[in-house]
Amino acid sequence: MNSIVELKNINKKIRDEEILKDINISVKKGEFISIIGPSGSGKSSLLYIVGLLDKPSSGQVFVEGEAIDFNNPQKIAHLRNLKFGFIFQFHYLISEFSLLENVMVPMLKAGKSKEEAKERAYFLLEKLGLKGKEKRKPFQISGGEQQRVAIARALTNEPIVLIADEPTGNLDSKNTAIVMEIFCKLHLEGKTVIMVTHEIELTEKTERVIKMLDGMIIEEIELEKKKC
Repeated sequence: MNSIVELKNINKKIRDEEILKDINISVKKGEFISIIGPSGSGKSSLLYIVGLLDKPSSGQVFVEGEAIDFNNPQKIAHLRNLKFGFIFQFHYLISEFSLLENVMVPMLKAGKSKEEAKERAYFLLEKLGLKGKEKRKPFQISGGEQQRVAIARALTNEPIVLIADEPTGNLDSKNTAIVMEIFCKLHLEGKTVIMVTHEIELTEKTERVIKMLDGMIIEEIELEKKKC
């Protein structure tokens, strides 16, 4: 099975501080990976380079076998919008837009027609248990529901990789369980999911755990494949 994302000898420096040190990762299609480590260990920095939100100081990133040219920001933005879906601790929904409009935004940016974007947005919101709430504004729904809208938005352009940075960090245990169930279902449907988390118990749902410390990968644990 070929890698869909690969990082080779990645280093990241900010001024004189080494944020990432000689990182090598190969992500296979359909994997569910969790990244753990203490604050400041480089988890989010690694995730942002995987998702082309940031560029390394040295090393190479490959997406579906193609070496990424970080000197071409226009192509990077296009690839990022088409190949990756992002879910953050804070949902970053547009407050004046309806839930439907929030989910439509990435598709309209990608050049899809308004009708096509609206149809898929309705489909995704229904899939994530939000049918009937499409016309509401973000402030009219709960925090857990807002995160589900953010997941729907991340899925709009059928990305090859879902990138989740502390997606349950602001949720209670009930909504954490709901979000993890969604990730599990997406994984079982064949989606590739990479998740940063501080919650060790959530890693039990994943197939591979990457442990980080001081900008380095100190351990990779392959978990027994099982249904979520």
